[in-house]
Amino acid sequence: MRTLRKPAVALAGLALLFTIGAVRAQGVTIGGTASGEDTGGMMAMFSGNRFENFRHLERFVPTAAMSASPKPWDLGKNANTLAYTGPFQGRDVSLQQFINMSNTSSLLVIKDGQVIFEHYGHGDSRDSLHISFSVAKSFTSAVLGKALEEGRIADLDDPIRKYLPGLTSATFDGVTVKHVLQMSSGVRFNEAYTDPKSDINLMATKVPPLTYLEYINGLGRDHDPGTFNHYASINTQLLGLLLVKVTGMSITDYMEKHLWHPLGMEQEGLWMLDSQGVELAMGGMAASARDYAKLGLLYLDGGRRGDVQILPEHWIGESVTPNEPHLMPGDNPKSSNPSGYMYQWWTPRDWDGDFLARGIWGQNIYVHPGNRVVIVKLAADPQNFVRETKLAYIDYLQDLAQSLDK
Repeated sequence: MRTLRKPAVALAGLALLFTIGAVRAQGVTIGGTASGEDTGGMMAMFSGNRFENFRHLERFVPTAAMSASPKPWDLGKNANTLAYTGPFQGRDVSLQQFINMSNTSSLLVIKDGQVIFEHYGHGDSRDSLHISFSVAKSFTSAVLGKALEEGRIADLDDPIRKYLPGLTSATFDGVTVKHVLQMSSGVRFNEAYTDPKSDINLMATKVPPLTYLEYINGLGRDHDPGTFNHYASINTQLLGLLLVKVTGMSITDYMEKHLWHPLGMEQEGLWMLDSQGVELAMGGMAASARDYAKLGLLYLDGGRRGDVQILPEHWIGESVTPNEPHLMPGDNPKSSNPSGYMYQWWTPRDWDGDFLARGIWGQNIYVHPGNRVVIVKLAADPQNFVRETKLAYIDYLQDLAQSLDK
């Protein structure tokens, strides 16, 4: 059973994880209304020492814990053999310069299963947990694949309403589970974190008193389902509600049983809970850098850890391989993003068979199957809200992985 914990500071309502509050980054207010006053609860995470705060989700919100695996997977010592300098926005940048400029607190590079670079700064350590933000989406997708394997979901092409009959809005007419997985449900949802009036920020004022399902029923539609890729975190929250419904378990308990323990996670993992005890599937998880890397290694090896098949191999391949026009990377009129997308996993804009989980403030699990490279980057970086800078960071990780071709 999951371990529930209350925060050390009081919550002010839901204080939703994505509502960035009175935080200024390079002259831009990241959500909420700018203020010189301190705020309590979740809002406090984004003021003061963000590096420290991002290590301690449990101080700001109620959480549920996934216990460390009884059979931990030790990735071994850092061989410390990596020296790299590569292009970044028109100039050569060393790996240490990249770490500094991107406000990175943890960077882990694994090649052929061997840790070849491991850096911790700003108070991070091998044992510390770090907030995932939207990297949690890829973990949610992973266990949804397990629910599919178990037959709890019959087919991804089933209407989402088959499993969530309370989803009564006409917005979800014709929407399948796959459409939601692919961020192609057509739902109207503004994910602009820098706009205080965007849906992602205003959601905090509506949930509660509304439940997430009630809130989602109030959203409109911009596109026919399955025709346009538009990143909207509310889709992932819907997947979380689906998982709870079909498994009869909390996301915490189901993931602990089917992913966290089998994958040999060394540290506990945390899930943020709302006022009704529901996990924030869209971005409320915390884990250590090495444990984040294990999800990348699992996907690198087709869902296996050693001789144990944890997730179906076909699910892994499908999850990271865009296969429809609106999901493809590059200059795509059918997508609102130059990166590719599939089942809650991204591809870089210049796709090389690689893929990544990514979250705001600079969180990444990057995987290059061709060179058998996994990179974890954890950060507290306000520059990550600048679109071209964020894409350039991913380009740098891709160039680094491509350099490791021997």
